[in-house]
Amino acid sequence: MPKLVDHDLRRAELLAAAWRVVRARGVEGTTTRAIADEAGCSLSVLAHFLGGKDDILVAAQRAVYDRIVERAFRIGGDLFGLDALRAALEAVLPIDEERAADAHVNVAFAGAALSHPRLAESRRTSHREIRGHLRTCLREARELGELRAGVDDEAVIDDFIILVEGSTLLSLVDGWAEEGRAERLSRLATSFTDQLRG
Repeated sequence: MPKLVDHDLRRAELLAAAWRVVRARGVEGTTTRAIADEAGCSLSVLAHFLGGKDDILVAAQRAVYDRIVERAFRIGGDLFGLDALRAALEAVLPIDEERAADAHVNVAFAGAALSHPRLAESRRTSHREIRGHLRTCLREARELGELRAGVDDEAVIDDFIILVEGSTLLSLVDGWAEEGRAERLSRLATSFTDQLRG
């Protein structure tokens, strides 16, 4: 009798293997053979579930973004307005091992996107979706009377993304604030939202 395979689960396992390889070798050093070896499968199985190398890289980048967005915005959760914005910011900063691992993969893909049009377009799509979630947080904050007068939503969203990308790069590449990094990044998240309050 043929073995039943949970396609979604197997795909997720293969993408997780791709993240581990990207984290260890960078995007340029990632090969389909290395991903297959990491996943403990054949090249044909890898291709069946994810396609060729470019398809795998785009899918892996998209999946890591989806993972980050799910953790950051807890769709349908019980936080709203500035509380949701602060929680989102803290959820994406490299404060612990899980978040640092996701951030590491994200930085690797960001660098590769400079010369890889499909990765660049995938990042732009993900950023547009993230901006939509952030607009929702700010709209809720305004409806709850939390925002100070004169807040420019698009400028706040730009600052949010710059804070995340910049602090991630400094933390992971330059070892910025390695000692006490979690506390420092958590304070940054609090300061960012506090300066928006009315």
